[in-house]
Amino acid sequence: MKSVFSFLTIPFLWIALFSCVPLEQSGGSGSSYSSGPKQALALADRSYKPGIKTVQLYPDIQQEGATMAPAAISLKQETPLLLTFDDLRPDYEQYQVKLIYCDWNWQESKLSSMQYLYAYNEFQVTEYEFSQNSRIPYVHYRFRVPRVKLPGNYVAVVYRNNDPSDVVLSRRFVVFNNQARVNPLLQLPSGTTERRENQQINFTLNFNNVPNVLDPANQFKIVVRKNQRWDNAITGLKPTSIRAGLYEMEYKNFDGTNQFKGGNEYRFFDLRMVQARGQNVGSVRRDSTGFQAFLVPNKIRSGMAYAQTEDFNGQYVIANQEYPNPDISSEYVDVHFFLAASAPRPEPVYVAGAFSNYLPVKPYLMRYDAQAGGYLADILLKQGWYDYLFLTNNQANPYALEGSFTETENQYEIIVYYRPAGEIYDAAVGYITFTSRR
Repeated sequence: MKSVFSFLTIPFLWIALFSCVPLEQSGGSGSSYSSGPKQALALADRSYKPGIKTVQLYPDIQQEGATMAPAAISLKQETPLLLTFDDLRPDYEQYQVKLIYCDWNWQESKLSSMQYLYAYNEFQVTEYEFSQNSRIPYVHYRFRVPRVKLPGNYVAVVYRNNDPSDVVLSRRFVVFNNQARVNPLLQLPSGTTERRENQQINFTLNFNNVPNVLDPANQFKIVVRKNQRWDNAITGLKPTSIRAGLYEMEYKNFDGTNQFKGGNEYRFFDLRMVQARGQNVGSVRRDSTGFQAFLVPNKIRSGMAYAQTEDFNGQYVIANQEYPNPDISSEYVDVHFFLAASAPRPEPVYVAGAFSNYLPVKPYLMRYDAQAGGYLADILLKQGWYDYLFLTNNQANPYALEGSFTETENQYEIIVYYRPAGEIYDAAVGYITFTSRR
């Protein structure tokens, strides 16, 4: 994996400025990490307590890179999804999980839990381990998602002390039954600007194996998402042609509704070590609060030529090159980001990646510091390898600081939902994942 920029020397002023800023999430006994008022549940990927960190949901397979795989699994697949998270407190807490079944648009279904589950809808989180010799103590929890009866959208909701209103996290996942076949085709957009910046997703859908389809144009709903993001997924696509005799629909829209900004390859840093510097880490320091890592200063990439690099499409891996069992031996490190900029932008700037759920909220929102000459952010992260971008909170041009290229390699998923006649649920009957280069 190669960096887009050469290794830069970190200015002493930048380190001094970070050292003087109080860190909201660093050090101490950890007793305040899970405090705070109860928050309303959102049927989305969220953490509701500041001390709940490193939430991951992925297929429980012994395979390299499994933790970065999409939270999507076949209804017939014996391998379950595994939910893991850390609580930055030194004491064990009782956690429970419930599963909420949703329609294609992530609204809660009217089905009772007995219609989509084989057991009572309250599951205990029984697997946990205490961190080992970490400067910030934490407890690492693991939960295997139980089998479900119906394909479709689900949200795993974790709460504590048998109080469903005391929610600590929620995570989306998809269970599919591949009855419909999807054949994707990436095509260059027709517009001049779009051909340089966008990626167009065309595909055909064959529903020959889906029973009792009476109105295919309305019974099927399509969702296309990029790099496992729900926040900018494309929905509402209508077929451009229907071949009833072949049980096939074609989606080749030319109005831009099936286009994504290509964006740029992700920036990254290697935080698998705290006793030495990993790639794109300028320095690591240890003080009374724990470890602090200062990343190599970043430059704005808009206006630069595209450079092909390998990345994880925004995902991250928990890893530790100094001790075994990274789930419980890894340190939590205050990671300091810096983006050089001559002046502040009119819209907010934030650090984005899977670790932040791409949310423009604290601590991922950056602050502009004229003395430092750019944007600063400090984020508490567990040791590992991380992908990230600097995005603007502007839907029209989120890649203003990164640039957008049609050549960028991205991961795509197409999910097909189907509502049988007379039913009140949307089954996921088709799923495929692919990249823009394969």
